[in-house]
Amino acid sequence: MYLITNRSLCDEDKYFESIKNSVYNGIENIIIREKDLNNEQLKNIYYKIKYSLKNINKKYNLIINSNVDVFEEVDADGIHLPFILFKKNLQNNYVFKDNKILGISTHSIEEIEYLEELKKVNNLKIDYITISHIYETDCKKGMNPKGIDILISAKKISSSNIVALGGITPKNSLNTLKYCDDIAIMSQIMKSDNVVETIKEYFKFQEKDVL
Repeated sequence: MYLITNRSLCDEDKYFESIKNSVYNGIENIIIREKDLNNEQLKNIYYKIKYSLKNINKKYNLIINSNVDVFEEVDADGIHLPFILFKKNLQNNYVFKDNKILGISTHSIEEIEYLEELKKVNNLKIDYITISHIYETDCKKGMNPKGIDILISAKKISSSNIVALGGITPKNSLNTLKYCDDIAIMSQIMKSDNVVETIKEYFKFQEKDVL
């Protein structure tokens, strides 16, 4: 599971506590998505998150969203880029490292097809792609959701892991995971009054299928 951070959804104390509780309770990938911050501010957030997790003996990845300069400087576990920004970095001859996680945001089958071509031409490893938005969400008010069909089509095309994003709730997560490799959540965690219970709800619904 992926958590996408958004500090505008909660106060500062809750922000760091929510990330800490997420990692402690089984979320392994944290995408630090704070695009409005300058480099120094983003680095400060990154180091504060890192410090808050220092005593947690759990596997986790800290992934910087969009800012390649900060990603390089702090030596984060991975970089997540919007599709257009990814293409721009390739055109500027940026070298993506195989030992780092690379994730790309996509919103259409055309983008996913194009990514597959770029991977072949440039001999690139793209670990995962997010596809959004799958269900209705307050973050994309007034925009029609893509639905499950785009996940089904993407699985036939992409060799990267498919991560569904947008309106993923505990109740729809199990069905969603039938058509993708993983899910990403943001407001469900960042706005939750009880992060631990919210995460338990996600895993509880998914475990029902196993049982």
